[in-house]
Amino acid sequence: MIFNQFEFLFVFLPLTVAAFLAFPRLRTAILIVASFAFYGISGVDHAVVLLIGTVWVWVLVRTDAAIGSRLRLTLAIAPPLLALIYYKYLGFLLTTFGVGTSDVSKSFHIFGNVIVPAGISFFTFHLLAYALDRHAGRLAAPSLPQFLLFMSFFPHLVAGPILRYPDVANSIETITKFRLRLDDVARFVGYTTTGLASKVLLADTLGNYITQLRSNLDDLGQAAGAFVIFGYSFQIYFDFFGYSLVAIGVASLFGFQFPKNFDSPYLSADIRDFWRRWHITLSFWIRDYLYRPLGGNEHYLRNILIVFVVCGLWHGAGWNFVLWGLGHALLVCLYHLGRNYWDPLPVTSRVAMTFTAVSLLWILFLFDFRDAARFLSALTSNGLRPDQVSLEMCAFLILAAVICFTVDFYRISENKPGRAAVFRNISLGMLFVLTLVFMDRSSTFIYFRF
Repeated sequence: MIFNQFEFLFVFLPLTVAAFLAFPRLRTAILIVASFAFYGISGVDHAVVLLIGTVWVWVLVRTDAAIGSRLRLTLAIAPPLLALIYYKYLGFLLTTFGVGTSDVSKSFHIFGNVIVPAGISFFTFHLLAYALDRHAGRLAAPSLPQFLLFMSFFPHLVAGPILRYPDVANSIETITKFRLRLDDVARFVGYTTTGLASKVLLADTLGNYITQLRSNLDDLGQAAGAFVIFGYSFQIYFDFFGYSLVAIGVASLFGFQFPKNFDSPYLSADIRDFWRRWHITLSFWIRDYLYRPLGGNEHYLRNILIVFVVCGLWHGAGWNFVLWGLGHALLVCLYHLGRNYWDPLPVTSRVAMTFTAVSLLWILFLFDFRDAARFLSALTSNGLRPDQVSLEMCAFLILAAVICFTVDFYRISENKPGRAAVFRNISLGMLFVLTLVFMDRSSTFIYFRF
């Protein structure tokens, strides 16, 4: 199940909220059951993987004997990592070492057809962070129901934000005392409407244009190529940002305050600043559980290379994702070595160049190596060919850029009371209705495949 479905908005969510509010003492159990139902619709076996991994890690690190015990830590994290490798990377490894076919990275035959569970990279990182924090003695062990709720809570389950137990511990531990207030409902309306509109009206419209252009990849001209590059850059942003906004809004109905996952990343004036603004919870996870344990700034260039290769592989099982990670590592290292020359440049120039570099690297998300080569070859051989990009497409791309660079989504989404509240809520209502009109053509969130 996904957020941009009528079944979620008008069946699943209302029933879950009603049960949650009607039975305060059973709230933890209600949310666990609802969350596994939400996830299990994509495949019962996937829900079983999540359940077994969650219970296994909790059992292995629940006592103080886990603090400082490398054996318990290894035993705790090995099965989730092996499951991640099996479901997500085994096909890639088989292909890399010459076993199997070129299309096994998503589905391959080994004891049957294995499909990658949605969001497995996200919930594996949740499990790893919890086990590592328990090993370091940084947090007390919750009860099994509390940990099950943390791991399975449906707003963040399949595409983040990547949480740590302390982020939501108070909400979980005081869940029976939560009282839904008008402010919580207002936040739900604001965040959910702006998030769905970002996904359905902006990201999916751009995606439809790009799909049309990709159907004739070898014939693309430079104008169409530029539209694909920058259109996809805005598409993936509005798609993932939209999901994160909806997650914040839905979580507020149950007393959870999720951290923001984006902070105007395309306004970054350098690549390092970009990674402080894009997928913030992933950046913090990599910093705290990989970069710093490797020695941090003491071995800066080496560690940057390692963490971005890991970041690339976290996103996908393919050499295009590895190259994407290496590309970002190169940009970060170049900025580190040449910041004295970069920083004095006009801020507008720095923002434009950073955005362009990031957008060019997104090509490796959109295409595999073969199609990326076809795409670049077409750009160098087919000329400008402006007739391939309609006036409507240009106007929509400009609209997406204006919204991306100027609109403060968080201020609108907070939907705070005041003089403008009535006008804002009427506007949000109209935007929600418009989103519903186009929602039947909406696609799955891009980051679900990670």
